[in-house]
Amino acid sequence: MNPLDNLLPRLATRAIRRYLVGADQRWVFEPPPQGWMPPRLERTSLYLHVPFCRNCCPYCPYNRIPYDPALVEPYTQAAIAEVDWWADTIGPAEIKSVYIGGGTPTLALDSIARVLRRVRERFRLTGDICIETNPADVDNETVQQLHAAGVALVSLGVQSFHPRHLAVLGRSYSPTVAEQALALLAESGFASINADLMFALPGQTASDLTADLARAAQLGANQLTTYPLFTFPYTSVGKYLRLTAVRMPDLRTRRAHYRAIGRWCAQHGFERVSVWGFKRDGVPRYSSVTRDGYIGIGPGAGSHLPDGFVLNTFDLNSWIDAARAGRMAVALRMAFAGQMSGWWWLYWRLYDTRIPLDDLDAVLGQDAPKARLWLRAVEQIGLAVRQRGHIELTEPGAFWLHLAQNHFALNYVNTLWTQARREPWPRAVSI
Repeated sequence: MNPLDNLLPRLATRAIRRYLVGADQRWVFEPPPQGWMPPRLERTSLYLHVPFCRNCCPYCPYNRIPYDPALVEPYTQAAIAEVDWWADTIGPAEIKSVYIGGGTPTLALDSIARVLRRVRERFRLTGDICIETNPADVDNETVQQLHAAGVALVSLGVQSFHPRHLAVLGRSYSPTVAEQALALLAESGFASINADLMFALPGQTASDLTADLARAAQLGANQLTTYPLFTFPYTSVGKYLRLTAVRMPDLRTRRAHYRAIGRWCAQHGFERVSVWGFKRDGVPRYSSVTRDGYIGIGPGAGSHLPDGFVLNTFDLNSWIDAARAGRMAVALRMAFAGQMSGWWWLYWRLYDTRIPLDDLDAVLGQDAPKARLWLRAVEQIGLAVRQRGHIELTEPGAFWLHLAQNHFALNYVNTLWTQARREPWPRAVSI
């Protein structure tokens, strides 16, 4: 590829970032400066990363390793030690929610229960516990362990109920396994059951997609999260060359599928709660990302702090060694300058598709007029409408936001995670 091909997008990205956030913000992750420690916090959320997977799907970009029972105990001890490190550092904060992701967290439920006990001992846990799982890992014992650990919200990675689409994705289970797992979770008394479904798959039609939505709802899912196959730039993160049958979906297909999802959900009582998510029946919203602040436990876990983002080392052994020795496992940090924290808040409110206007001044301070000007432009081109006290994205607005998300945020993740995978303690990563 000619290096000049990406010159214009890079220049446009820099200009937009400079206009919105200002020239003082450095878009660089680097080792924390000597003596740096996270600030004390009154409240936050917590993310627990469990890296183990039996089937490491080649499309998945997240930090994971093949499941080995011998690694679970060292992982558990390190995770407990890291909980202690955060509690000693930030204080006995209120934890407003816990999100457990992976990997496949349900492969290590005994471990998770032990870590959660320590979280309850060291913090004030007041919010819901949410967890991800996969169809092949759900049975009656799993359900009992989830309830015993206090899990309230469960997300099942169905992806599709069509055999040919599962085969393309490298998923080794049959649709029947996914159906049985979803039905079991739905009848087991959890506050909310989310089904993850993918669209714009090779050869997938809009009818295939809406049939998946209907089947998930019929089996008891009260939240549906739909996302396209190419959410991440897979050339380096997902190593997508392993799936030789997969090609980047064209914009027309992605647009048609997204429109079909919105239409079906509106017709069947599912309200939009994010760019990708829909729910019904007034259940608690399941979301993996839209938390205003959180601390991360585990290899590759990130933390969103008032003064910036930090990222743990991705290497399991390096993380275990640091955590068990009582050292900071953070490998990289990007400090916030100016109103960066407020702009990040606005980004997630756009992801929610609802922006509360009354909060702009408190969150963005002197940048609030700039934000209002930008939001007014979004309204004028038909991507949002003004409601009582907030701005709400239209269906086209939500679609084009997901494309912008791919270009900006997910390309940042791709750049950062690619380097973090190569070496345990990177020197610096520019995004």
